[in-house]
Amino acid sequence: MKAQSKLLRAGGEMGELTRSFDWSKTPLGAVGLWPQSLLTLLNVVLNSKFPMFLWWGPELIQFYNDAYRPSLGFEGKHPRALGQRGEECWPETWPVIKPMIDQVLSGGESIWHEDQLIPIFRNNKLEDVYWTFSYTRVEDEMGDPAGVLVICNETTNTVKNIKTVTGANEKLSIAQLQAEGQRDRFNRFFMEAPVGICILDGANLVFELVNPLYQQLFPGRKLMGKALLHAIPEIKGQPIWEILQEVFQTGKTYEGKELLIPLAKYENGPIEDRYFNFIYQARTDAQNESDGILVFVIEVTDMILSKQELIKAQDTLTMAVTAAQLGTFDLDIKKGTMDWDKRCRTLFGISHNYTVDYEKDFLPGLHPDDRDRIETIVKNVFVKSISNGHYDVEYRTIGVEDHQLRWVRAMGKAYFDEQDEPVRFIGSVMDITERKQDEIRKNDFIGMVSHELKTPLTSLTALLQMLNSKLKNNADPFVVGAISNSNTQVKKMANMIKGFLDISRLESGKIHIEKENFALDQLTREIIEEIKLTVTSHSIVLLPCDPLVIYADRDKIGSVITNLLTNAVKYSPKGKIIHVVCGRDQNSVHVSVTDHGMGIKPDDIEKLFDRYYRIKSKHTNNIAGFGIGLYLCAEIIERHEGKISVESKSGEGSTFTFTLPLT
Repeated sequence: MKAQSKLLRAGGEMGELTRSFDWSKTPLGAVGLWPQSLLTLLNVVLNSKFPMFLWWGPELIQFYNDAYRPSLGFEGKHPRALGQRGEECWPETWPVIKPMIDQVLSGGESIWHEDQLIPIFRNNKLEDVYWTFSYTRVEDEMGDPAGVLVICNETTNTVKNIKTVTGANEKLSIAQLQAEGQRDRFNRFFMEAPVGICILDGANLVFELVNPLYQQLFPGRKLMGKALLHAIPEIKGQPIWEILQEVFQTGKTYEGKELLIPLAKYENGPIEDRYFNFIYQARTDAQNESDGILVFVIEVTDMILSKQELIKAQDTLTMAVTAAQLGTFDLDIKKGTMDWDKRCRTLFGISHNYTVDYEKDFLPGLHPDDRDRIETIVKNVFVKSISNGHYDVEYRTIGVEDHQLRWVRAMGKAYFDEQDEPVRFIGSVMDITERKQDEIRKNDFIGMVSHELKTPLTSLTALLQMLNSKLKNNADPFVVGAISNSNTQVKKMANMIKGFLDISRLESGKIHIEKENFALDQLTREIIEEIKLTVTSHSIVLLPCDPLVIYADRDKIGSVITNLLTNAVKYSPKGKIIHVVCGRDQNSVHVSVTDHGMGIKPDDIEKLFDRYYRIKSKHTNNIAGFGIGLYLCAEIIERHEGKISVESKSGEGSTFTFTLPLT
C-alpha cells in the first residue's frame, strides 16, 4: 500500500491516469514489488507535461503519462496499452521499433529522429503518424540496462500534406484511391523508416523493395530485381541462409541479435565479420501462404567491435592486476556504494562478502598512527582544488578479523561532474609489507651505524679544535692548510651522518615538528650570510623581501633553505649568481632559489624528491652526495602541509620553490 500511495503521489497533476488504472495487473506484479529505480523514473514520467513513455525490463513493459494519451487515439489503445508488453501493444510497428530498442540497450548511442513516419493502429484504423522522438537507455540500481525512456512529440499536423485530386481525367474511384493511398502509405513508411528494410519476394527471395538504409549496408551493389543469392552470393552455405529458408517455409518470425554474418560491403570486396540486429517476418498471400520475407535490420558491427576491444582491455587489465596481486576499489559517491574485490578485502583482513562500508570496514582497518593522516588525505581527494582527484599514499592496515599488520600502497583517481562535485573514486591497493620491512631494517641499520659514528667523530672534532688552537702561531702553511681541510671534511661527514639520522627518525616516526612563530625573511638572510662565510665561488643575492612571520619549525625550515642553497652552489659553475626570493601570496608564503647551472631533464624531475635518487650524468659524477637532501626537504615541507616544486630547463638552470601556509 505504501508503494501504491507513493505511485499515486508521483502522478501529481497526472493523478487521473494513476487513479484510473490497476497498476497491480501489469506483468511486473504488485507495485510494492517494483524496483526503486522504476518508481523514481515513473515519478519523472508521470509529472512531465511533455509526452513521455517508458519500456521497462526484459519484456519491455510500457508505462506512459497523460500527455502521451492523445497520440493513442480517442478509441485507441488506452488503457489497454498501459502496463502491456511492447510487442503485444505495437505489432504493426514492432519490427521497426525493436531494432532501435536493441541498439540502445546494447550500449549504442541514444537515438533521435525528427518528423519520422511510423504508422500506428488507432481510432480503429491504421493511420499515418509522424513523430519527433528520442530513445535513451535507463539503468537500474546496479547500473545495468533496465529499459528505454522515450520522449516524443507527434508532428503529424505539421508535416502531413493533403493531396487533392482534381480534374475529371484524374478522378479515381474510391476503391482505387484507397488502394493507392494504402500502397503509398507503406511505401513512404518503408522508405523513411529509421532502420534498414527490404522485401524479398517469392521462393527465390528476389529483392522487391530496398529502402535507403538497407542499401547503405551494401554500397555500390545493385540489389533491386536480383535474387538474394545472386546479389549477395557470400551468404550461400551460411546459417543465415538456412534461417531465411525456415522463415519462408514455416511462416515463423525470427529475431536475431548481434548475429555474426561474414559479408562484403562492396561487390567482389573482401569478406568482413559484420554483426546485425534484425527481424525476418514472413509475408503471406490471400491464402495465408508465405510469398516473401520482410527484413528489418540495423548493423551493429562498430558497437560489437568496441565491446570486444573493451573486453580484451578488461581481460588484460584483470591479468595484470592478478599478476601484480593488486586489490581494487570502486566508490560510487552518487549511489553511496563501495565495492572491494577479494584481494582488497584480504589486505584489510576481511573475509565476508557483504557490502563494505567506509566507516565500518575501511577506517577500523587503518593503523591507529595512520588513521588521522589518511582520513585527511581521503577528504582532500574529493576536493578538486586541493588534489585534482589524485590519490597516492602508503599506510599500514591492521586486519579487522585476522589482526595482521600490513603495509600497503594505494593509488587512485577521483572523478568530478561539471560542478566539480565528486562522483566516482576508483583505484588499486598493493601489498608492500616486505619492501617496507626491508626499508625499516635498512633504516634501523643506518640509524645505528650513524649513531655509533657520532661518538668518534665528536672526539675527532674536539681533537682538531685543540690542535688548531695549539698550532695557531705555526708558520708552516702546510700544517695550517691540513688542519683547515680536516675541519672541512669533518663538517661534511657530520652533515652526512645528521642526514642519515634524520631519515631514520623520519621513517620511524620519531622526527618531531616543533612549531613556533618566527620571521622567515630574517631566517633566510641569516642562512645566506652563514653560507657566504664558506662559499666564495658564487654570489648569493636575496631580492628585497617584506617581513614574513610564519608558524613552523625554525630549525627544520632552516635546513631546507640551507640544502637548496648548497645544491645551487654544487650544481652551477663558479662565478654564477644565485638568486633568492621570498614572498607572500594570499594564504601562503614562498621561498625560491634560482641557479644558472646544468639544469634538470624532465625524466629526472619526476624522481628528484625520491629517497636516494641522484641524477646520473657526466656533470654529476664528481659531485658528492647520497640523494637524501631533497628527499628530506620534501618530507619536512609536507609535514608542514606545504608544497615543494622545481622548474628547470636542461643547460639553463633550475628554480626550487617551497610554499608554507600562513598561520
